[in-house]
Amino acid sequence: MAANRHTADKTTRSGRTSPAAGRATGRTAERGTGRSAGHSRKATVSAASAVSASEAPEEQIDRRTRILNAAVEHFGTLGYYGTSLQKIATSVGLTKAGVLHYVGSKEGLLRLVLTEMYDQETNELLRECANQPRPLIAAMFRANVAINAKRPNLVHMFSTLSAEALDPNHPAHDYFAQRERDGVEQAMKVNWAVPEGIDPAEVMLAGFSMMDGVQLRWLRKPGQDFQTMWAQCEDVLFPMPLWEGYR
Repeated sequence: MAANRHTADKTTRSGRTSPAAGRATGRTAERGTGRSAGHSRKATVSAASAVSASEAPEEQIDRRTRILNAAVEHFGTLGYYGTSLQKIATSVGLTKAGVLHYVGSKEGLLRLVLTEMYDQETNELLRECANQPRPLIAAMFRANVAINAKRPNLVHMFSTLSAEALDPNHPAHDYFAQRERDGVEQAMKVNWAVPEGIDPAEVMLAGFSMMDGVQLRWLRKPGQDFQTMWAQCEDVLFPMPLWEGYR
């Protein structure tokens, strides 16, 4: 489900220096070393170019995948603010410049793990439902649960970032604020089979909220079967006999 724009890291939250401080530091460094900021930028670009030139396309894909997987682990356990590009670079055997070559920036990396790593499969699931004449909402949720049951690390990352992004200044705040609305909007393009008098939008919102809660319980107690836990919720979300024939 589509991500929106992300705000820049705030100095007090991310630990990065402000633009003004960065310029002052750059001028001090230039006076102390006699090397210009332009020289430093060229060196970084040259290092990144060297990484690209020395690798075959499949090697570049492999490196990028390893960077994204490492980011999932770090964001999940440390959050966005607790993670640095240097930590990720070290974990995959690259320099920070090498990581930046593949992801552009820390915010770019955050965007990739959310929209490419996490959302891609669930977006595809909704597209498949849209191509069916009368799909079942309950079946869609079960398929979504089956997807997430196989990727606890991604669910952990998503849950950690979701809580962290309650802060309006978090770079993923807009993504999470818009994600639910986009999800319901996308789901409402599907011709769902529901009992008479049932509003699919209300069911979708309730289902997404319930899934968030079940996922947190699942993460707190490793070893539980996520699909079994979800099955226990279906009688509440899709009560019988109202949903007879629609589950």
